[in-house]
Amino acid sequence: MKLIIEHPEWQAPKQRILLGFITLIFWMAWFYLWLPFVSVLAWIFGIKTFQYHMLELAGLTALIELLGWYALVIFVLGGSLIAWATYNIQRFNQVARRSPRPEVSIEMQARYFKVDVNDVEVWRKSQRIFIEYNDHSQISKVRVWSTQQQMETDVLLSPPEINQTAYVASAHAPS
Repeated sequence: MKLIIEHPEWQAPKQRILLGFITLIFWMAWFYLWLPFVSVLAWIFGIKTFQYHMLELAGLTALIELLGWYALVIFVLGGSLIAWATYNIQRFNQVARRSPRPEVSIEMQARYFKVDVNDVEVWRKSQRIFIEYNDHSQISKVRVWSTQQQMETDVLLSPPEINQTAYVASAHAPS
């Protein structure tokens, strides 16, 4: 199966330009966030940008004043996250949120796909299965590879057109 994320040439030109612009904005924001670290490194290696901004322009005093606000924002965000998590723990603690799925029998699968039960048994035991569908969404051909040997099982339903490849799956044979 080919995905559009692996083939950007499949995107419309306007979509490609918009996504490129958004990507550029986020890369610029990413570089902007690294500027303080780069400034400290530059100061360590003798470039005076850090010294000029932090000492001569009193940036260190402003940073110390802002540390209180930073701590308050971190405390509020962290506290709200902890409060939300505590609320959800209390609300959903004794609730079974996921119910088990009913067991699907071979007969149910055969009835759903309109094929023979013996074919479904062979398919379940296979390591790899290749299924082709016709234009009416019915299974038209099945190739099965088992652990012992490669064998093909053909299931032809009406109409017998083999136009669409719809599903490729890998599974391990039950032990």
